[in-house]
Amino acid sequence: MRIRQATLPDARRIAQIHVASWQAAYRGQMPDAVLDKLDVEKRAAFWHTHLTRLPPVTFVAEFKQEIVGFCDLIPSRDKDSNSHITAEIAAIYVHPDYWRRGAGRALCLHALLAARHQHFTAVTLWVLAANVATQHFYLTMGFQVDGAAKSESFGDLKLQEVRFRIRL
Repeated sequence: MRIRQATLPDARRIAQIHVASWQAAYRGQMPDAVLDKLDVEKRAAFWHTHLTRLPPVTFVAEFKQEIVGFCDLIPSRDKDSNSHITAEIAAIYVHPDYWRRGAGRALCLHALLAARHQHFTAVTLWVLAANVATQHFYLTMGFQVDGAAKSESFGDLKLQEVRFRIRL
């Protein structure tokens, strides 16, 4: 498994992974209509723009020279966090064909190392409250639930999220 900085030509593959992982991981936790509407082209346009940001913050995992996952590390967006010392894993997804092969772990460890190098003292991330498997993954990585929660709206549906935190 190789972790490297994402580049503009990676935008489409990141979008494909983003859509495929949402459709597989969130089926049954989100409305099918939301998941079925996800569009690779729209996601690719988003990622193309996002990857032009400086400093670069998106990493990809490669297995046998194929991108199988990605992670986006940013300063925390939370109002109760100091974005100068708290980073946030805004996205970390692995293509479903590569789940449980170490890509998620490698991406997470790389993000934590990158956060340390950028002098952050903590990293947070948000997980759907119903997504027990993902919560378990972050607990095994050393994150802890920190007590913060929020709702995300998808049409008429409100989904609850919980925040995880790790001190560096």
